[in-house]
Amino acid sequence: MVQAREELHAEIAKHRDAIARLEARLEQIEGPKPPDPWPPEGFYLTYYVVAGLMLGVLGSLVSFGANVVGSILLEQDPLLFLRVYGTVFLGKEALVTQDLNFFMLVAVVHFSVGAVAGAVFHVLVSLYTPERAAITIALGAAYGLLIWLVNFYVVIEWLQTSLYGEAYVLQLMPVWVAAFTHMLYGVTLGVLQPLGRFVPYRPAVPA
Repeated sequence: MVQAREELHAEIAKHRDAIARLEARLEQIEGPKPPDPWPPEGFYLTYYVVAGLMLGVLGSLVSFGANVVGSILLEQDPLLFLRVYGTVFLGKEALVTQDLNFFMLVAVVHFSVGAVAGAVFHVLVSLYTPERAAITIALGAAYGLLIWLVNFYVVIEWLQTSLYGEAYVLQLMPVWVAAFTHMLYGVTLGVLQPLGRFVPYRPAVPA
């Protein structure tokens, strides 16, 4: 058994050595591969998508916090908005459940949607708008309101009506609360957008 294993290791080493020699010959013929350009040429899409996801999570955190603080000030259940959004999954049962896994699921969906929407906003704004804070913040506010309208009056209304016969989210969530928290999410994206711009590192050139 030991001898067979040693023979296999020797065979593997032999093939690796042969591959190394072939790669060396190929490099002599083609020349060394040029290094990848830095900074990347054109629009660095991957960076802006990742940065946008992070900004979207931060925007969702601000919206989440606003809902919690508002509920506390009104002496309501701090997680009431999670229950309301959770009616998408459980219907009326979401309003009385104490299952922590349920709250975690709704929160994860909330932050995931916020992250994806943040990536879309960040990519589009970085591509097509000038670097002016006032315009970016205004676009963020409009974007947040657009998300509210589409999510509530297209997706959620259709989905809940189809599943349960009633759109519980629209009935239980005051319009001004939903609009304000979504606009706050968008404004947060606009305010933080400059932090997500790609600024490549350039080593100092000695004098």
